[in-house]
Amino acid sequence: MDVAEALTIGELTKSSIVAGQGGISRKITTIEVMEVPEVVSWVTPGILVMTTFYSIQNDEQKQIEIVQTLMDVKAAGIVIKLGRFVDHIPQEMLQIANENDFPIIIIPKSVSYINVLTPLYERLYVEKQQAESVNNPFAAFESKSFSSLATALEEISVIMNSPVYIEDMDGALLYVSNTFLANGWRKSSGLFSKPVHSSYEEKLQEWKKQFVKKEYDLLKIEGFRDCLVMPLVSNKQVFATLHIPYIEKLESVQLVTGPLKKVMSTIIELFMNEQLFLQKKRMKDLEHLESFVMEEEGESAEKDYFVVRFQAAWMEKLFASSPYLLDPSCLVHKALHGYLDGLPSATPLVFEKYYHFYALLTCRPDGYAGALQQLEERLKERGMSIFVAAGPPMKDRSMLDESIRLVDKMMDIGRMLRSEETFYTYDKLGIYEILIKLTSDDLVQNYAGTILSPLLETPTHELLETLQMYLNENGNVTKTSEKLFIHRRTLTYRIQKIQELLNINVDDADSRFILNFCLKIKQLAK
Repeated sequence: MDVAEALTIGELTKSSIVAGQGGISRKITTIEVMEVPEVVSWVTPGILVMTTFYSIQNDEQKQIEIVQTLMDVKAAGIVIKLGRFVDHIPQEMLQIANENDFPIIIIPKSVSYINVLTPLYERLYVEKQQAESVNNPFAAFESKSFSSLATALEEISVIMNSPVYIEDMDGALLYVSNTFLANGWRKSSGLFSKPVHSSYEEKLQEWKKQFVKKEYDLLKIEGFRDCLVMPLVSNKQVFATLHIPYIEKLESVQLVTGPLKKVMSTIIELFMNEQLFLQKKRMKDLEHLESFVMEEEGESAEKDYFVVRFQAAWMEKLFASSPYLLDPSCLVHKALHGYLDGLPSATPLVFEKYYHFYALLTCRPDGYAGALQQLEERLKERGMSIFVAAGPPMKDRSMLDESIRLVDKMMDIGRMLRSEETFYTYDKLGIYEILIKLTSDDLVQNYAGTILSPLLETPTHELLETLQMYLNENGNVTKTSEKLFIHRRTLTYRIQKIQELLNINVDDADSRFILNFCLKIKQLAK
């Protein structure tokens, strides 16, 4: 607000400017009432002084000195109430005011200070808030309340126009905004994924020591934007770090130690609240599981239940040491619920057992096939780096432990035999459980060994691998040669060699069954 604008506000509209007209563009930063002769000690640049000259009403020279002092400190101007204690303005004062473009404003004695000051103070307050919003990009954030940590991080991401994420003190990713851009520190936005910077472990150790006292660090990696890293602290313990890519809005240290402190306080509170909420949800799921086992069939006979097992490399993070404030398994539960919740044909109940993660899914008696299809489609849609093994419908509730054992076995078989796949179902892998039991039978082992021995005894297993691929492709020569990266003539030669060594026709259906059986037995026996 400048002097010209102030003259259009409230009771100051009844004023008149008698000198220094050329200075009405001076900015007003504050407004004070002055009735003492000594002003040097408290006046500041941009101040607009209001006075009646009561204490120096009979000393014109002192009045002139005060105006001179105000000009020296680059005050915005002076407002004098005329007719109360002084009836005129000294000519010398008007002259020096005009020479220096220093506004002298006169208000009638009938105008009260309060009616002048109140609207001016209000305008200054609004301007201050607007200025803080410009200088402090988090002003809007501070005035909001958030229902979850995710929404708060997303708000910061929007304000900063960049990704925002939280890592634990081992560098594992805990939370990330919807928008993620790989940088020199990390490439993945996957849960519990680690940084990729060559010296990230050394940096993490440095932060563990520094953040006990230090409020922030600036992570500089050549070729990438600097990143502001701040500790999340509770009870004097650092349990995680917030990462914000560094931009011009964050260049002020005052901002880091001021507004961002409020932001960090909000993030820490939301983090703690979410951990508590997730722990309660986890316990509630366990209670529901216990109720499921104890409950009699009754109405549940009208529903189907099946167990699903989940496995992923990032889940192994759970078995590392974590601060007491952080329960990684709760975040896995949250991720799995995000994957399962909202399935049209099934209702999930997530639980863990022996450090493994499962879900008990409830569906209509005729909804099992549809639920499996939706599960597989959801896995593809989300692009989750996770393996899923889905068991068959349980005949009754007492089979829960058996169903868990079954999906565990399916997961092991699937990862061993079909590592290129991520979704395993009982109808495709259940037969392997029978085959695994047969591998311990000496008669079966001797039979498979006898059939395949001519191929097993060759210097390389080239023919054995060729036979395996040929059978997998149902005898299709073109597809088999493409998969093996060999010419069709080469494949034909190998097939002829295999038939000669085994004394068997590989195009005969019974022979193919025998060969497939023997190959599976040898593979599962490893």
